[in-house]
Amino acid sequence: MTHQPEARARRVALNVSGAALLLAAAKAGTGWATGSIAVLSSALDSAGDVLASFANFLFLTVAAKPADEDHQFGHGKAEHLAAMLQGAILMTGGVLLGIRAIDRIRHPHPIEGSIAAIATMVASIIATIFITAYMKRNAARTESSAIAADALHYTSDIVANGATIVALIIVRITGNPLFDSILGISVAFWIGWNSLHLIWNAGSDLMDPALPEPEIGAIIAAIERADHSIGGYRELRTRRSAGTRFIEFELCIDRDVSFEKAHELTELVKARIREAFPRAMVTVHAEPVAPSGSSAPIPSA
Repeated sequence: MTHQPEARARRVALNVSGAALLLAAAKAGTGWATGSIAVLSSALDSAGDVLASFANFLFLTVAAKPADEDHQFGHGKAEHLAAMLQGAILMTGGVLLGIRAIDRIRHPHPIEGSIAAIATMVASIIATIFITAYMKRNAARTESSAIAADALHYTSDIVANGATIVALIIVRITGNPLFDSILGISVAFWIGWNSLHLIWNAGSDLMDPALPEPEIGAIIAAIERADHSIGGYRELRTRRSAGTRFIEFELCIDRDVSFEKAHELTELVKARIREAFPRAMVTVHAEPVAPSGSSAPIPSA
């Protein structure tokens, strides 16, 4: 059965793809009509948004597949691959935009109809703000790294489109189209920086880093507060794949406790951890230790 968070994440990616397609078409039409490299650059960025968000949908579909014989820990890593693909798409768009802007500096071209261009970009920013808020809200609900990466992508679009509006206003005031190209280059650098950021973060996630300190603290608290018969834990290991956390450790239990009781304590600790992290995969090995009143040492973290 498909989990609700995964289904929500896929729906978000598909909705955002459609919205980005409408924005790209509006910007492209205005850009060609006005001759504005800044508006065309923004249209190119929105076209990249369409590809990135639809790629998110495809990768999230793969990530939602249950574990199988060949992928016994599931397919969640597909989300991180989606984030890396977004970064690559952004980087390509930024390079192409920079080349086009530099060429426009070398071969100036008059820009007409700046009022229409400015109005289009203002409308684009307003729409992008709503799209970004929608994505951030759902990224938090689904814990989707792919949606979170796409939200960062759209946040950069807001800044880039703001720079485009500034360029168009300056061109209209000064009559010098050079400013449009200069701001186009600035947008290209902004896109490039964010693409590197996305690729770096996605690559880091693929390397299976430990969970953040606050989450590890919550896990330790769940272990220590479960029952007085628990004498600590050993070899706590954590990682995350998409929205699923993998938690493994040895649970130190009073050796005088019966096998059945030790099993109950193990299940209790698992339940406490899943209260904090509902989608966690918890693997616990019970390790008998000396009673707390004994002179023998008791393992600690």
